[in-house]
Amino acid sequence: MIILLPQLTPSELIRYLDPAPFINELLQRSRSQRREGFLAEAERFALEALNDSREAADRVSQGAALICLADVHREMGKLGPALSDCQQAHRIFQRQPSRYQRHNEAVAAYALGLVHHLIGNNVDALKWYRTAHKQFEKARREWAAVNDLNRVEACGYVLCWLKILIGSLIAAQSGLEVNLPARFQVPAVRSNGGETGFALVDMEIDRYRFNHHAMINGDSFRLRSIEKNQPVSLKPGIRCYALKIPVEAYEFLEAGEGDYALIAWGRDADREGPGVLEALSGPEFGSFERDGEGNIRFVSFKEAVVIGSEDIPDDFGVGYIIALLKPESTPEPSPPKRSKSSTSPSSEPPSPEYESPDLYARLLRMVGGDKGVAERLIEYERQFNPDASLSVLAESAIARIHLNQ
Repeated sequence: MIILLPQLTPSELIRYLDPAPFINELLQRSRSQRREGFLAEAERFALEALNDSREAADRVSQGAALICLADVHREMGKLGPALSDCQQAHRIFQRQPSRYQRHNEAVAAYALGLVHHLIGNNVDALKWYRTAHKQFEKARREWAAVNDLNRVEACGYVLCWLKILIGSLIAAQSGLEVNLPARFQVPAVRSNGGETGFALVDMEIDRYRFNHHAMINGDSFRLRSIEKNQPVSLKPGIRCYALKIPVEAYEFLEAGEGDYALIAWGRDADREGPGVLEALSGPEFGSFERDGEGNIRFVSFKEAVVIGSEDIPDDFGVGYIIALLKPESTPEPSPPKRSKSSTSPSSEPPSPEYESPDLYARLLRMVGGDKGVAERLIEYERQFNPDASLSVLAESAIARIHLNQ
């Protein structure tokens, strides 16, 4: 299961000019219902938009409706129909003459990658993610040329996320398969923008509850519920992501350096508790509080800003913090393996600290800076050559990546 932020959901990324108002309204309703978890209604609105766009011979709106429908089908678990939706949309956008439609072609390629990823077809998923990455790079340059900074930023956001997905699939192609139906994978935002803005939170699910541990880029974290001694439930329609906790929120959340907040995203501020107000400009940590008249307001930790619930703009997302992700102590590394026939201490593989970092650094760059993926690739190569040095193992991993490309 891969849960996406709105900014990373294909149907939220589609761009088109002057759509027919009745079609645009149907698409907006479908996206709204999907965000709220009402998937049957979201599917109905998307299908209506698709039929109306076909009758109007509006090919771009038809492609947008198909991507909207694909998002709904993917979240329903209807991966066959989702794949068909994405393939049709990609063919439509590919044939559009406008150079700005290359953006929508990139969105369709990204959507295809997501569906193949969930099906377990990692070879095609990796192919489509790489195609989307190349096309989003091109689209970002096109938007920059016309000074459309919002779309430049949106492309950069997706590019950063695609880098993480590509790195995770490179590891999977080397034999480290992930059982997605039994796991919960969500984005972790480490900073506002920049090439290192994303990581991948990987949590196991046990009887509709999160287990007590999570992995972020190969580092182990323990899950601590905001409601003490209560497990974090996997509620129907839950949409999660993780945010690095800023210093100003440490005291209130009983957090520390390196902690993340696991956040359930929504649209309405309907209860009290610590949370986040999320806009395109970035997240703001704070607390949702009830005033004397019973209205919910948001108080920012950073600037003591108070925003009443009736003043929260439509483009803001409301998130409630459901748990903290706290780093666990790094375990002591296992001693290097020795060959059974070796008796001399000199045959012991050298410690990584004494190895040349060049090849390992190159491997790290190839997997988008994800240390967890790099270490898993190293350990995979060690199975075939247990006495090899770190440089040799890194070189083998690099060669295997090139072989799989």
